Amino acid sequence: MKIAKQITTVIVLIVLATPLFAAEDDTKAFGQFQGFLEGMDQKSFEMMQDYIDQTDLTNRILSHQSVQPDVEQMFRSDFWNIIERGVSLVLPPEGSKVKGELIQFAFEDGQGRACVRFGYPNHDFQFQRFELRHDRRGRLKISDWFDSNKGLTFSALMGEELLTAKPTKEATRRILSIGAPTDLQLFQATELLKAIRDRDAPRFFDIYNEFDDQLKKVPWIAKNAVFMAHDLKDIDRFARTLEIFADVFADDPDMALLLSDYYLIVQDYERALTALQRFEQHFAVNEGALPARLSAIALAAGKLEEAETFAVEATTNEPKVELGWWSLLRVRTAARDYQGALVALTYLEDNFGHRLDARKLRRDKFRGFTKLASSQEFKDWRAGRD
Repeated sequence: MKIAKQITTVIVLIVLATPLFAAEDDTKAFGQFQGFLEGMDQKSFEMMQDYIDQTDLTNRILSHQSVQPDVEQMFRSDFWNIIERGVSLVLPPEGSKVKGELIQFAFEDGQGRACVRFGYPNHDFQFQRFELRHDRRGRLKISDWFDSNKGLTFSALMGEELLTAKPTKEATRRILSIGAPTDLQLFQATELLKAIRDRDAPRFFDIYNEFDDQLKKVPWIAKNAVFMAHDLKDIDRFARTLEIFADVFADDPDMALLLSDYYLIVQDYERALTALQRFEQHFAVNEGALPARLSAIALAAGKLEEAETFAVEATTNEPKVELGWWSLLRVRTAARDYQGALVALTYLEDNFGHRLDARKLRRDKFRGFTKLASSQEFKDWRAGRD
């Protein structure tokens, strides 16, 4: 059965990627990070390269996985080309107009962190958190960074890439995380790594289907199984692998945003909401996109009070995020609080260039707008603005 139902959403507009105010604890470091952001936006690795700490990142990458000596030698000798290919895996695709938006910056005594958000037209959000430091010459350096789309640090992601470059039984044995694997399990898992390397989903599941439950719950196997099932767009297989993935990574808040997105695919709004709340609490950045998305999911789950609380938080934290105002408009409309809905309508028209007349509202996928457009409150409001 192919995926026929996509994410049910109650929000329809993109978050505009414009700079957000950041706390400038160190003005020099803040200015330097702007250069790195410009490189990200222009998809220019040459501009980004100067800020990446080669020694720190190399040590972190090689500490994550059991990398063969010849692969390690290849990595060290071709470091920048390999890192450039890796960076392309965690940036918006070439040709997209999505830009990184700085939503947090803190730097003091030569160390700090920065958080960047990407907003996509399909209402997905990607967050990256960078570990920063000054080198001896006062230059800003990035030691590593976390990417929410992968649920991993960049060093861990690259460690996995190196592992799959030349998988061996000995390397597989060290990452299986089960006691005394059999020769058959070692062979199967090594072949699975080759399928991951080749991005060969059919081959992956030919091998995976022969695994026992113990092997399916090995973290890197559980993770790649749900990734591959998602690529195949097979909803039944996806749902089965998602249950294992959710169980294995239940206590990992770094995976929670990804998990929330996956729960939306199977329209499990309750668990999507819980997972996204866990990510927001762990990420701990005061911004507007996450609460706006929480509001949308809570509304889909029928939790009107929670949905309004999240929408108010979104518009208060970051009024310039258009998505928050659409979330507030929908939840107040669903609650038939038409006077409250008019507050959101007014803000959307005054600040984002919309003209929200009855015809436009009735064409929206959100059915509640039909009743809003027919209400006397809306008619009076529209007449007063025309």
